[in-house]
Amino acid sequence: MRNKNSKFQCSVYMGEEGVNIYSESSRVIKLLGGDFVPFIPEWRIEKLEGAGLSCLECVFNGIQDIKIEETGSFFISGPFKDFAESHTIPYLIHYILESERAKKGKATIHAAAVSKNGKGVLILGKQGSGKTSITLELCRKYGYSLIGSDLVLAGIQGNAGYLYGGTKIFRVRATTIKDYNKDLKSFFGASSIDEWMRIAVIEHDKINVLTEKSPVPIYGIYYVHLYPPNYDFIVRKVDKLFSRIYLYQILSEYIRGSAIIPLIGRDLRFSDYIPPLDNKSAFEKRVKFINWITNNKNCKYVAGALADICAFIDQNL
Repeated sequence: MRNKNSKFQCSVYMGEEGVNIYSESSRVIKLLGGDFVPFIPEWRIEKLEGAGLSCLECVFNGIQDIKIEETGSFFISGPFKDFAESHTIPYLIHYILESERAKKGKATIHAAAVSKNGKGVLILGKQGSGKTSITLELCRKYGYSLIGSDLVLAGIQGNAGYLYGGTKIFRVRATTIKDYNKDLKSFFGASSIDEWMRIAVIEHDKINVLTEKSPVPIYGIYYVHLYPPNYDFIVRKVDKLFSRIYLYQILSEYIRGSAIIPLIGRDLRFSDYIPPLDNKSAFEKRVKFINWITNNKNCKYVAGALADICAFIDQNL
């Protein structure tokens, strides 16, 4: 520890991966809970020091600094108020734990995932492709359990892909409920913002959606595109070039720091430069997972109306 007065305060986990938090002040614990928690997958705080975990030392003073030590430990200092205003430390922890996941062939990815009868379904697609609407429909009408609605912890274990957890809230756009899940209109208040920007954050238990508690093997991988009700239903092989580039992008953006960087203060200024925590071993594990997905017989591009897409996914589980 840089500061001899720093003591163990708590450990923080995202699923199986965790970090021990040290500080001279127990105030650091106050920074680890708040309205950001539902947006970080499988976030939890433990009172006991975790064996073999990385360490993060937090010092509250007027000198803003972030360092990665040669030992693999992490250090952050700066004004307590600035950290509180921008959730600096939780998002730094997310970054730290991504490196721990990468060692095991796991990653945080922008995707959705559900399970049924111990089988996992990974739902892929760019923003606006319909992942949330399809996930809601599978959970509410087909008996699926939610694994992750926006961020998913996924990876390869042995020679099989697994889903380990994810965010348990739904971010629903006002444009979506015009055609699907119309009963969710009550979660939207009056606003002058355009429909694409109007987003309701809905907790899973508020709409009776069950959640998956354990890691599950991936059985189906679907790139989805949701169209209006009368659109023809399409199922075809995924374009291999697009798939491999897209998968590398979403599997690499957290470990390489492009999807998350700690921000400081109310004005959300960028923190100091933090080097990517990627390495050759993590890269090789990502490539193995990408190869497993692209070679999986249940990896398909599925497009069409909501009912057709969900029925297809369910029938092929």
